[in-house]
Amino acid sequence: MSLRDLVIDIEPLRASPDFRAVFIARVVSLFGLGMATVALSAQVWDMSRSTFQVAVVSMIMSISVLVGSLWGGMMADRTDRRTLILWARGAAALAFAGLAVNAFLPDPSLWAIHLCVAWDGLASGVSVTALMAAAPGLVRDDQLPAAGALMSLTGEIGSVTAPFLGGVLLALWGTGPVFAFTAVTTAVTTLLITRVRPLPPGGADEEDEDGGKGSRSPLAGFRFAFKDRVVGGLVLLGGVTATFNVPVVLFPEMVDRRFGGGEVMLGLLYTAPAVGAVLVSATSGWLGRAARPGRLLLMAAFTGGLATLGFGLSGSPVLAFALLAVGGAAGTVYEILEYALVQHHTPDAMRGRVISVITAQGTTGGIAGDAEVAAIARWFSPAGAAIVNGAVCAVAAVAVAVAVPGLRNATLPSRSALDEDDQGPRGDEAPPGTAAPAAAGV
Repeated sequence: MSLRDLVIDIEPLRASPDFRAVFIARVVSLFGLGMATVALSAQVWDMSRSTFQVAVVSMIMSISVLVGSLWGGMMADRTDRRTLILWARGAAALAFAGLAVNAFLPDPSLWAIHLCVAWDGLASGVSVTALMAAAPGLVRDDQLPAAGALMSLTGEIGSVTAPFLGGVLLALWGTGPVFAFTAVTTAVTTLLITRVRPLPPGGADEEDEDGGKGSRSPLAGFRFAFKDRVVGGLVLLGGVTATFNVPVVLFPEMVDRRFGGGEVMLGLLYTAPAVGAVLVSATSGWLGRAARPGRLLLMAAFTGGLATLGFGLSGSPVLAFALLAVGGAAGTVYEILEYALVQHHTPDAMRGRVISVITAQGTTGGIAGDAEVAAIARWFSPAGAAIVNGAVCAVAAVAVAVAVPGLRNATLPSRSALDEDDQGPRGDEAPPGTAAPAAAGV
């Protein structure tokens, strides 16, 4: 394997000015979000001294993201996707401004936090779904893994340092300045998106098996996702891993009661997964050339589960940090390949709704996961919750690998294949060696 195969492929940034603008906007935005995540969990913990309340805030965010993504997915297939992103990011800036104002009050309100978090979740659900639906139109089919790696990297460049800096600023100045900074960065990203060209949805919907009836319904995305042998497998595995993922809501309690640290250590724990994620993203050139991306995705899910299990067993902050970094690396491999496989196996006219299904299974799993983690942590211990989550994820990866051969054997188009067809594979065509997206069920 050559050095070129390891270094992240930046061709999408060179070839597409629109993709470049989206990349910069995400870096700016997610840097602020990484800081706000630490501030929000710390503020709720300080106000309530309850992991349950921290989980409640996370559940509110998950529910509102779910609603926003379902509506956003339907609208992304009906109207200009850039417009949706602009309105949604502007609304998110107002939510963070509200959190800042509330934090500066002498007696901050927990209900105000709930309201602002719900508003931000709705806006985030719409913008993320519209962005993912629009992204394939900014690059070639063979650049999808590279675009996925770069999109993942945008989420990690800021978060690898932002949580740590958020913990430092939190210790120095409190939550208000952190939320104010996030509001400003979100507003800046809104301005950056204005530089992107209009992004209308694709052509007519693919016909359903019943002759096309209801093909424009929001439920068409669910029907396609669960029938397609690749996307259906991703929905199944994604639902499990989202429910039993790294239990970040436990971080404040574990830092306070197990590791004996403060705000800075809390920031480090939030940073740890991003460290592993950045290392993988920066050396992800080989992912676009993987012969069996489906099998590699399943291996990543299994590794992430083992890392979470080890985190629950760890007794030192150093070991905990290292295992969270491994989990972050495995999660990024999973994320990059999931992005490419979903985008390639979904027709453009249905992409918004199918992506909303993927988002829905993730956020629904997050809602159930927050409740599950809070219950196990209360009845047993935070470490026990992490051990259970890791074990379930590892077992689920093995089970899906055996039960869903369509995902295990999934492939992606290569550049050489596209060179033979100047137009590249259309949304309803499969690359060599791959069944058509709407072929067999799971």
